[in-house]
Amino acid sequence: MSRQAKKITQYIVMLLIIAAIGFIIYITMTKDNKGIVKVGEQAPAFQLKTIDGRTVNLSDYKGKGLILNFWGTWCKPCRKEMPALNKNYEKYKKQGVEVLAIHIKKTPQQVTQFFKGLDEPVQLPIAFDNNNEVSDAFGIDPLPTTVVIDKNGTVKAVHEGEMNSGTIEKYMKSITP
Repeated sequence: MSRQAKKITQYIVMLLIIAAIGFIIYITMTKDNKGIVKVGEQAPAFQLKTIDGRTVNLSDYKGKGLILNFWGTWCKPCRKEMPALNKNYEKYKKQGVEVLAIHIKKTPQQVTQFFKGLDEPVQLPIAFDNNNEVSDAFGIDPLPTTVVIDKNGTVKAVHEGEMNSGTIEKYMKSITP
């Protein structure tokens, strides 16, 4: 390859790198953040189907504290936190705190197998976010992510990642009506 051809190739590669960096900066600066729910805001309305075929809406929980736990069957931290979420739900549901575990795909058979594979029985209300409409409205990423909502529908906390029993209990206490 001639010296001039090498220089041209180097310029082309450099231009491609600069264009890629510019594209990444553009995407980062213009990213749509309107779907990310913030503490203090009203929770976005939603409607989901549960594993037993019922339809649930945010408005069904008016007057109650609500924990929305977004999870997936493939998510190892989700598997670890489910028993603690269930134990705290059993403790606080009589005090007006509800939990809705939202699986981000509609795979009832996998969900059933997931719960059968846990070391402890878990009896949480499960709903499916088939098209990621609800998880997008709440700005959910990564899994698990938990949204804590008070009796008036106001977001009190957003927790990204696995929670331990103490953290779950703290959130449930904070939204007990």
